Amino acid sequence: MVARELVVQCFLQAQQETFRRASERMGRAPSDDELAKMIEGAVRLAFRSTKGDFDHPTKKTLMAAVQQLAAKAAAMGTPPDVIEDHRSELGRLFAAMPDEA
Repeated sequence: MVARELVVQCFLQAQQETFRRASERMGRAPSDDELAKMIEGAVRLAFRSTKGDFDHPTKKTLMAAVQQLAAKAAAMGTPPDVIEDHRSELGRLFAAMPDEA
């Protein structure tokens, strides 16, 4: 679960401004709590779309969700270096995990 929370935090750090601006364009500035919930929702969707279980992630489903989130971030205009930094950081974490974690 620690690894999953790090995925959520990485995506939050990389995407919080993008999500905030999108909400503001719709006429509503989200609170920090609302923003965190929106980001967690996006991560949950990434797990679901890759046939993973957010509440019981495995190394394989974590890696698949990160790939999905990286593609989503790129589509939202996140700079490639930001995506690669976060993906690289998480990749080091996943490499240290046992295969069934």
